[in-house]
Amino acid sequence: MMLPYLELKSPRIYFLADAHFLDPHDPVESQRRARFRHFLEQVPDDASVFLLGDIFDYFFENARVISKRYFDIYHAIYAAGRRGVQLHFLGGNHDSWFERFFQDDLGVTLHGDRILVRSQGRNMYCSHGDLFIPNDQSYRIIRAIIHNPFLVKATRVLLHPDWLDFIAVRVSNHSKGRDRGNQSDIANYLADIACESFFKWDNDVFIMGHVHTPLHRIHEGKDFMIVGDWIENFTYGLLQGGKLSLEKFKS
Repeated sequence: MMLPYLELKSPRIYFLADAHFLDPHDPVESQRRARFRHFLEQVPDDASVFLLGDIFDYFFENARVISKRYFDIYHAIYAAGRRGVQLHFLGGNHDSWFERFFQDDLGVTLHGDRILVRSQGRNMYCSHGDLFIPNDQSYRIIRAIIHNPFLVKATRVLLHPDWLDFIAVRVSNHSKGRDRGNQSDIANYLADIACESFFKWDNDVFIMGHVHTPLHRIHEGKDFMIVGDWIENFTYGLLQGGKLSLEKFKS
């Protein structure tokens, strides 16, 4: 079933993904967090921001418990929303397990793992993108298991948040050593098949994260974009005046 389009009138729309924040005490990550906060501070009040997943390397919200690992990020998001910035979050493969905190307390609209957006004369399909990676059937099986609603509910009921944090952080650290292939090769392969694979929803823009290599390719008036990451590249997509561009945050 095709999703309905979300209509937005924002004159500027930003798209970013894959910061993988995890440890506020790590000196390198502390600098990356400061850069992310500075970015949100510079977003104009009348803009919209789409966070396309894996902003957090691990996030699992219980009904009454959230991780203190990301207090500064929560505050930056909340402050942007208070100014008038419209914030939207799509779950990634590391941070899909939300309850109500982001929506009720931070003012962020949650959208699952994909959304269709219509704005500035463009029809956009936005997704984290992990399910578009070719030849990764084992990941799809693991993803289906850890997203099973019964397992998620049981985890919230039976496992203390501290123990879940302990396990999740170690699983996350272990997964970083998994060979995901050459990111640049994957990005270019996805761009090569974009016309026949990623414009099936009456869209003329396809935007994703997950693959950390930033890429923007235009073919016959259709934009395919991988927004890159906030680990090494600090890149983001910007829609302004109906034109999509890939930008780098330098401050």
